Amino acid sequence: MNKTLAKLLAASLFALGASASGTAAAVSLLGQAPDPSLIVKAGGFEWVYAGPCAGAGNTCGAVVLHHDFAFASDAQWNASFTDLNALLAAFTSNGQALCAATYFNSVWDHCDLSDAAAGYVWHSPLAGSESQRNQPFAETFLVRVTQTPPPGDVPEPASLALLGLGMAGIAAARRKQSR
Repeated sequence: MNKTLAKLLAASLFALGASASGTAAAVSLLGQAPDPSLIVKAGGFEWVYAGPCAGAGNTCGAVVLHHDFAFASDAQWNASFTDLNALLAAFTSNGQALCAATYFNSVWDHCDLSDAAAGYVWHSPLAGSESQRNQPFAETFLVRVTQTPPPGDVPEPASLALLGLGMAGIAAARRKQSR
């Protein structure tokens, strides 16, 4: 009976260790491109909800900038969201935050919608007050300028051929005049 009990205890400890290490060894996506379903397009910009802490210089984990995402200016905030409710609506789906923290935050892998709803949005004019805007636990959102297509249409091959014939004709006329 002692051997059976010892085996049961060993198996239990192994299972407990495996489940604990599975949690501790969760795959970090830090530095990888965020899942496109977590990117919100607003005001000609792409936005991500990067984490539950202030962007930089705090003790609760730093946001790592990558893939052209950066901290937003007041002008980018104002061009994209009319108020805090518009921001929250854009980053909520089925009652859950569209949270990209696992891609951008060095410590946390979640976002706190309740903090954002209370006006704690880091370096945003949408924050409830100046002090809420600068709190270490204020939620961080990042922005990136979306790529715009080049202006004008791409010329079609027939137009290029016609242009080439015209240039050849001009060159031939100049050569004939110089004789």
